Amino acid sequence: MARFFWIILTLFSPSAFAHVKWFTRESFAKPPITFADLNTPTFWNLFVLSMFTLASLVWLDRRLESWGTYRKMNEYFDQFTSRATLILRVFTGASILLSWQVDSMIAPELHLYSSGWGWYQFALALLLLFRVTTPVAGAGMVVLYIFAATQYGIYHLLDYVVYLAIGIFLFLSNSTDKRIKDLRIPVLYSGLGFSLCWVAMEKLFFPNWGLDVLQQQPALTMGLPPEFFLMACAFVEMSLGYLLIICLLQRPLALVITIVFFTTTAFFGKTEVVGHTLLHGALLVFVVVGQRGTYQPPIAFHKNLGLRMAFASVNFAILFALLAYPYHRLSQQAYDKHQHMMQEAHGHAEESHSDGSR
Repeated sequence: MARFFWIILTLFSPSAFAHVKWFTRESFAKPPITFADLNTPTFWNLFVLSMFTLASLVWLDRRLESWGTYRKMNEYFDQFTSRATLILRVFTGASILLSWQVDSMIAPELHLYSSGWGWYQFALALLLLFRVTTPVAGAGMVVLYIFAATQYGIYHLLDYVVYLAIGIFLFLSNSTDKRIKDLRIPVLYSGLGFSLCWVAMEKLFFPNWGLDVLQQQPALTMGLPPEFFLMACAFVEMSLGYLLIICLLQRPLALVITIVFFTTTAFFGKTEVVGHTLLHGALLVFVVVGQRGTYQPPIAFHKNLGLRMAFASVNFAILFALLAYPYHRLSQQAYDKHQHMMQEAHGHAEESHSDGSR
């Protein structure tokens, strides 16, 4: 029970959402750990606990629906639904300008080496000032995402599928076809949910990255063993991403995540602001929109409470399996490529040294 209590606390820990690539001093010095390495009692206990917690949250969601205060809160936020696009335009524009200022694109570690693409981002921010040009900005974000994938590889850019989802959201924002326009919400939920789930995998398969961050900020562990705490954070992040995908407890969940993201700034500073401003915009959209529109959320496929609980827990296990194998495969390929490049660089350095000594 004590360990369960500490796991719940990790939900409010900044490191549960820290993108370790932004802060670790590690790179691909070590290969990703194997599935055999993950096959530990701690891993399976956290896995089963996550499934149980998700099923319990389905029950909680049903209880909240009958609570008058919760219904009034939903009615209050419903007043702002029409401002969803404006909210995302403001936060996206701010995020793009911050990236432009630090010579990056999409995320802090994706550096720009061409001033032309920097000015391209500035133009996107200008386009977001006006409702009529917002779809053009959205299309431009999709183009920038594709360009970044050609520079850094699709494996790296899968961390930032949410950026692509926001581009699509903005591109569809002025559509006069309700069914097309309503696609924006499931695309945004799925994009951010996938990004959180995918990034959670790096905490599992590259624990040395996360442990390096915890070594720099030991207070984040709240007194727990770093290895256990890091794995617990991975399951918390994976679970929250999954909840966004199936659209369970959308508004409370979005509020919790955005509050935690704000607290990370105290630990990680300006880099965190640059990286997460875009996500704050998406989360605030979830707060004002909830789940409205033409398309039924996945969690609503079943009306029966027991079936919903089974749906939430079983599909979590399925999604985990569907993500874990390709993540490990792609990360191993990225490691092998990095090692090959390091060997080539070392060989060239030795040749230069040999030529210089003659």
